[in-house]
Amino acid sequence: MAKSLKCNHFFEQAASLKTQPGYIIIGDDGYLLDKVYQSIKSIIRKSMPTFELLTLYGDELKFSELSEYLDSYSIFSDNRLLIIRNCERLGEEDKNRKQPELHKRMAELIANYLTDPDSSQVIVLIADSVDNRLASWKKLKELCLTIECEPIKYPGEMRAWLETILRNHKKTMDNRAKDLFLNKVELDFCTAENEIKKLFVFVGDRSHIDEKDVTTTLPTTRAGTLTDFYKALGNRNTKEIINKVNDMLDNDWADLQILSNISRFFLTVWKIQALQNKHYTNKEILTSHLNDFFPSQREAYLAYAAKYKPEELPTVFEIILETDSQIKLSMAESRVLLALSIVKICNDK
Repeated sequence: MAKSLKCNHFFEQAASLKTQPGYIIIGDDGYLLDKVYQSIKSIIRKSMPTFELLTLYGDELKFSELSEYLDSYSIFSDNRLLIIRNCERLGEEDKNRKQPELHKRMAELIANYLTDPDSSQVIVLIADSVDNRLASWKKLKELCLTIECEPIKYPGEMRAWLETILRNHKKTMDNRAKDLFLNKVELDFCTAENEIKKLFVFVGDRSHIDEKDVTTTLPTTRAGTLTDFYKALGNRNTKEIINKVNDMLDNDWADLQILSNISRFFLTVWKIQALQNKHYTNKEILTSHLNDFFPSQREAYLAYAAKYKPEELPTVFEIILETDSQIKLSMAESRVLLALSIVKICNDK
């Protein structure tokens, strides 16, 4: 059953999944990686109640060691779960130098093992990312169940997660309560899970959750961070945008995360203008084409889109790409690069 699943779909199906000879977990969100890893262990325990757990690291492994581990048997248990972390760095034995050919050979070694695996051993490969151009990784993906752990990108993903959590805990929540909860929590699964646990403790055995419950347990909003940030962008308020960027950086937002949200804002503006150019009415756009946003946000985006001319957007996206490259190359402090990009986007002199 080799295939690829987004992590939210994996969680939905986990209870019915059977043990696979190999798994690949891809992503750099530590919380999601751990949740998937724990779920895989639960799946394995259904067919292997006891097993030895052995963890290796790709950037420390020698080729000969990897071969030995794959072909050896556990002396402590009848079964073994072999975890190989940092698989994107296979072959980097000295941790300082990439060795592409050795990386390919080691990935091929694992793939060759998984073509005829031992039934008493399960392999889990964990990587920030993999090179899908390599034949060895293509083969590994054919042989393993791959789970992709991507950080949340928009509120619609959080809504799907919330509905799954409610269903798993046999709870219901009306739409107004859902909107309120999603507006209040940070857009990351770790924070959201902590808040939903607090909410479940508050309601106890009661199966239905209403707005009052959400307001009581989550009395503050997400500091209005993104909403206020998008409002400032929509109003082309350069000073306020830069202030919000600085606040976000001071509160541990990553520079590329902020830039990603700027990009997302302008992609929405572009989408609205493209639909308007095709003679869609504002009502049609609001009801059918902005489903990634909460109802209260959709009207605002129509107003934001009117503040930018269609001919400006290609330049805006060029500025975003240029800033992305500059941040990755550490050409200057992120705070400065983001501020400069905002000034250019808003056409301030």
